[in-house]
Amino acid sequence: MLIKIPHMRSYFFIIFLASFLSSCNLNNSTSRTDNQSETAQKAVIGYSETYFKDKLKNARIFIDEDGLITISNELAGYKINQPKIMTGLIDDDKNDDAVVPFYTLRGQTVTGYYHMIMLNSADTFKVVKTMNDIFNIHGIKNREIIAEVSTVSPDSPGYGCAECKEVVKYRYSNGDLVKAE
Repeated sequence: MLIKIPHMRSYFFIIFLASFLSSCNLNNSTSRTDNQSETAQKAVIGYSETYFKDKLKNARIFIDEDGLITISNELAGYKINQPKIMTGLIDDDKNDDAVVPFYTLRGQTVTGYYHMIMLNSADTFKVVKTMNDIFNIHGIKNREIIAEVSTVSPDSPGYGCAECKEVVKYRYSNGDLVKAE
């Protein structure tokens, strides 16, 4: 015996249409987030270039063969590792902040690797901290910076070894970064 359900096609069409529209809306919000992130990234790079250029006399800015943004003169310089820049909420406002990894140069020789913490307020950035004890930033989530750090001091023979690294979370509090519990 066959049971005939009236308007079954209409129900399927409505469900299909609702699913389709829902997915379109999700894609639009994702692209808006990507656009905001891309805009924040460009602003961070622009500010970082100006920040480092102001520290050097007669500096020039170019992208080197490794894809790093280099700001240098004959004596010193900086290389911004732009693919590893992380943006997200660090302090208590609603503006995307950033962590900018960079190398310092003496002539053409790399002399250090640092991470600059930049807070965004009133459409401008402010460098609030520079850290040299971080190997890598894994992300910014829930107002915490997730970082890979060494468990031994930089002058230790094991500094940088795989067994001597751990992942920690930092939270910005009262002008400083503190380990989150």
